[in-house]
Amino acid sequence: MGRTAVITTPPPPTALRPLVLPGREEFTAADGLRVVLVEDTRVPFVTLRLVVRAGSAHDPADLPGLAALTAHCLTQGTQKRKSFQFARAVEELGATLEAHANRDYSTVSATVLAENLMPLLKLLAETVTAPAFDPEEVELAKENTIQTLRYQRTQPAFLARERYAQVLFGKHPYSRIAPTEESVNAMTSDTLRQFHASNYAPDNSLLVVVGAVDASHLRQGLDKAFAGWQPRGVQHPPHEPPPSRDHRTVHIVHRPGSVQVNLLIGHLAPRPNDPDFLALDVTNTALGGRAGSRLFMNVREQKGFAYDVGSHLSQHREASSFSMSAQVRPEVVGEAVQEMLKEVDILRREGITENELESTKNYLNGTFSIHLSTQGGIASEIVAIEMLELPKDSMETYRERVQSITTETVCDVVQRHLFPDRMAIVAVGEAEHIQKSLEPFGEVEVRPAS
Repeated sequence: MGRTAVITTPPPPTALRPLVLPGREEFTAADGLRVVLVEDTRVPFVTLRLVVRAGSAHDPADLPGLAALTAHCLTQGTQKRKSFQFARAVEELGATLEAHANRDYSTVSATVLAENLMPLLKLLAETVTAPAFDPEEVELAKENTIQTLRYQRTQPAFLARERYAQVLFGKHPYSRIAPTEESVNAMTSDTLRQFHASNYAPDNSLLVVVGAVDASHLRQGLDKAFAGWQPRGVQHPPHEPPPSRDHRTVHIVHRPGSVQVNLLIGHLAPRPNDPDFLALDVTNTALGGRAGSRLFMNVREQKGFAYDVGSHLSQHREASSFSMSAQVRPEVVGEAVQEMLKEVDILRREGITENELESTKNYLNGTFSIHLSTQGGIASEIVAIEMLELPKDSMETYRERVQSITTETVCDVVQRHLFPDRMAIVAVGEAEHIQKSLEPFGEVEVRPAS
């Protein structure tokens, strides 16, 4: 018998199959709350995202962390139920209900069987319109927040992100990624109530619902559950824009005892609704956004400088950032930085190959299709469209727009938005072991890890 031939190359990718998404319907509830509904009857389930424009960017300057603590405490008891009573009510419905805040907005997320949607809407309304902010629960949340913060401050990755945000965003609120112990200790139940009263209003919120419910049934439930929730004319004053960069700088966070160096390298990027953003995202994915990317193959596979290396393009409403990251040994930190910057420079000079681009587009379109196979994925995309001010058809047209990107498009975008000679280099490690290696890359600033 002859030996079976071994296939050594993957089959060519097939053509994109049509992406069929349930239709969207928008309406305004009686209280003025804007609602986006995607009726999806594939499973007897409903996913909800109630989003309020009250993220960390809206924290008072002297109280960073207020939005996050407020969001957390929404589910820790209401004016009708103690914390344990509220948790039991959610559990009895077989539901989930939680809240958190990011830089741009706070989100109350819930999932429930379709047959239990109406009682869940009542619980959702309680969290948003009538939280208790019980002093005991607030104090417990503060203690947990401080303990988490103390742990974070021992982690080099956190210290790198903190300094990187400060350097890139300057006086813009995005420069703050965490509270301080002083700000947390200064918060009280009344502080949370004031922040809630100033921001949690139907005219500052959006509800996204995906699942087995029709618009008429949903509207009736919302009008009953949220009755009495009043608009407040919430205003958001503009923030000072992040500083522009015209040269490269090095920022060392001195952390005694570090056996490796945590690196973050990059600069500001266009906002997500910029026409160049998608092509830049494709470029970022090819550079360092997945296994097999340029940074992965060079810094990890060929040079062996790092186990974990990559790049990331953040998405925020007012300003975004491009960053490359790695954790390396102190003795190779200079070489690692050089190789990472070199890969960006090669992109600027030579662009991207057709095969590389095709593979990257297939990867992005494949992961996007998988993401939209769940109700949560669809809800998350709609929230991003609304909160980041993206075109309304972004979800439906994503794959075709990715496919339309050419090598020429990538070359143009790289020239406009990636500048290795203007990047900030943040390194967390023992300063005396890495400073000389980093001095050739720009003016060096050293700060203690505090």
